[in-house]
Amino acid sequence: MKIAVIGAGIVGISSANWLQKYGQDVTLFDMNDPGSQASFGNAGTYARYANIPTNSSSFFYLFPYLLLNKNSPLFIRFKRLNKTLPWILNYLYNCRNSNVNTTTNNLTKLLSKMDDGYEELFKEAGVEPYLSRKAVMYGWSTKLFFNSAKKDFSKREQTGIKIQVLSHDEISDLEPNINNIFYKGALFEGSYFAKNPKKVSQLLINLFVNKGGIFKKEKVTNIENLEKSKLQITTGSTSEVFDRVIIASGVWSKSLVEATGDKVPLEAERGYHIVNPDLKDVISRPISWQERGTYFTPMEDGLRTGGIVEFGDTDYEENPKVINFLERALKSIFPQSNRPTQSWVGFRPSVPDSLPVIGQSSKNPYIYYCFGHQHIGWSLGGISGKLIAQKICANKTDIDLAPYSLERL
Repeated sequence: MKIAVIGAGIVGISSANWLQKYGQDVTLFDMNDPGSQASFGNAGTYARYANIPTNSSSFFYLFPYLLLNKNSPLFIRFKRLNKTLPWILNYLYNCRNSNVNTTTNNLTKLLSKMDDGYEELFKEAGVEPYLSRKAVMYGWSTKLFFNSAKKDFSKREQTGIKIQVLSHDEISDLEPNINNIFYKGALFEGSYFAKNPKKVSQLLINLFVNKGGIFKKEKVTNIENLEKSKLQITTGSTSEVFDRVIIASGVWSKSLVEATGDKVPLEAERGYHIVNPDLKDVISRPISWQERGTYFTPMEDGLRTGGIVEFGDTDYEENPKVINFLERALKSIFPQSNRPTQSWVGFRPSVPDSLPVIGQSSKNPYIYYCFGHQHIGWSLGGISGKLIAQKICANKTDIDLAPYSLERL
């Protein structure tokens, strides 16, 4: 079959590679360079343990505190609140225990197979030099927050990882160059990270192209259903006919999905990072300060400080309050740091129940969806791509895709 994949983030790139492995003729479209958006700006972690959604049961009760506290990692762009408020209310509605348990169970199924989606691709693409197998560390600066988080450790271990609790002194032994403000920490054994996410994406796109795949840096403006089960993709410069189409465009999937007749409550959770070359190699692994929703990751170009959630639009205007928040968090852990030399803002594609959309359109059986991975797209890109490729090529997948259908929303 001739298949179009729209979106060249890690989800789209993985989908294209898996389709190719299953013998399909694949063209990949994106208006931006491959891996240059959310797949570039993340914390770089392959977090198999990350099965507890951001809007967990406690989020509802903490929401007023998170909204008003100056040290909270939650921000809202009020100039767009009239558009985002219905989504935010739906997001809060999904903080109910029953919804959270359903989301956790379904994220567990996906994350348990995280490595199944990446191992073959990474080996073939030669990605290993750009990975570090050092486990991700979480740190809690208060006993209260640690004890609250500890309640979820057994659920996290259901993904197949092991959690090692660290004392204050053990944290200092592991990472002696930090200002150790932490009461306790945890190592998530089996997690790892990319030292250069952009290079990982480049190697995977090279693998795809070197095997005959086509990448077109063009914006898809329309998908039209033709006779005889054919779909016509229109861009700003060309039109081309395909047998199947996958929409994997992250937050930009919404307009394409709605053009098919489906509806999706997809919004941007804006994320940020700053970079300090002066702190290159100061730590050996990603460290997450949990109360601040902030990650410190040792990248090839320096220490990347990132995270937070800002509900808002898909424009690239940076909020100076967020940058200031990240700089204050950085100074707390690394008092020796200079001013960051780079900053970045991007858009996590999120739906209110914190589960990705993976499956077939209810309006057109030749269109498939693979988007909405929120904070863990970098972890789930490989397995999501493999599953959607299996669905198209064999209609038989390693796990049941019904819980991830758009129709659930």
